Amino acid sequence: MLKKIKKIIILIDKFLYKKFGSDKSFKLLENIRETKVIFSYLNIIGEDAKVRFVGGCVRKVLCGERIDDIDLATSHEPEEVKRRLIKNNIKVVDTGLSHGTVTAILNKKKFEITTLRKDISTDGRHADVQFTLDWEKDASRRDFTINAIYADIEGRIFDPLNGTQDLKNGKINFIGNAEERIQEDYLRILRYFRFFTQYSNTTHEEETIRSIKRNINGLNKISNERIFNELSKILKLKNLHSLFLNKNSREIILNVFPQLKYYERLKINNSLDNRIRNKYDECLILALLLIDKSNDYEYFCHKYRVSNNTKMRLKNIFKNYQNFDDKNFYLEENFKKIIYQTSKNEALDLLLFSKCLKNNLKNINIDKLINYVNICEVPKFPISGDYLKKNGYKPGKELGNKLKSLEEQWISNGFFIDKKIIGKFLEKNSKN
Repeated sequence: MLKKIKKIIILIDKFLYKKFGSDKSFKLLENIRETKVIFSYLNIIGEDAKVRFVGGCVRKVLCGERIDDIDLATSHEPEEVKRRLIKNNIKVVDTGLSHGTVTAILNKKKFEITTLRKDISTDGRHADVQFTLDWEKDASRRDFTINAIYADIEGRIFDPLNGTQDLKNGKINFIGNAEERIQEDYLRILRYFRFFTQYSNTTHEEETIRSIKRNINGLNKISNERIFNELSKILKLKNLHSLFLNKNSREIILNVFPQLKYYERLKINNSLDNRIRNKYDECLILALLLIDKSNDYEYFCHKYRVSNNTKMRLKNIFKNYQNFDDKNFYLEENFKKIIYQTSKNEALDLLLFSKCLKNNLKNINIDKLINYVNICEVPKFPISGDYLKKNGYKPGKELGNKLKSLEEQWISNGFFIDKKIIGKFLEKNSKN
């Protein structure tokens, strides 16, 4: 019952904001108990706010999105932040002390806390900063107006650059001069397209696109890890297909990631029922954009140092790519074998990937197969090495080969093996 009530409150909050622009949504942030604790230790009674929410968490609350991280800005210098929190038994990690950032951890919840700052110099990757007490100067060094919105614990907005209005109007504006902002950190090129795809309801400003094109080679200064991390966030967007519908954004994204050439598959993905579409994570979307009968995906994985898990999932799809046009591949008994030999998750990856391919298998009910995989019980091989040892086989290569041979017969026979077959094996061994 409590969960239902909480869900209703959240839905009401979202409705109020969409209908009236109400700041009531910020109660979602305030009601996190750990947040109140952090604020109480950093704010000073009787003085103006010393700490505020900032960036993504504010933007997401305003848009009714799920909050997955909480960033705070404070006028306290990093050592003072640490002193106040450690004094009250809050764990503090120096995640970027030279840039004014520490991470507070309370009840497994993380809060990234950054001191107000202004840039002294930048090289397109890193910035030398100076701490400040001026909230507007801190805002002016950020990337986009929609990320320079602050809110205190009571939900009061501090918005010196009119980011809330830009968010409401669907406009993604660089703060100040776009070219200067890009040259401070070239990763902002990809961030621009992420936010534009997610929030914009206007067309690209021509001068913004020109600035991006003039500076596109600056991304070569950015580590591949940072680039792939940003790409992963882009791949999570529900309306990702719109990124490739626009000629300007498609041209630039493919300039950065030429391997992502199968964006047409996103049209099919976008047309799927939400129940199925929600099963696609960023790894599967990457596979849709990347995988074909060549092994080009291996270079992509190497270049961007993708995780082993992502690499193995892509490899599983690549290995089966030739099978996606074969109607016999989609038999339940075949997927039972795939489940046994790999896992349910890998079997689902294959079905979800194939669902977004253009082929002539219109009579194949992939949704039915997906349900089958979900409910299918993983078969258990009924014969063990111990069983063979009890019947005369000595430990070693011969026992392993016999066990493997029996298992292969069991699998090819629909996960059934006749006792007569086992008997013949044992009888043959006794004669030897």
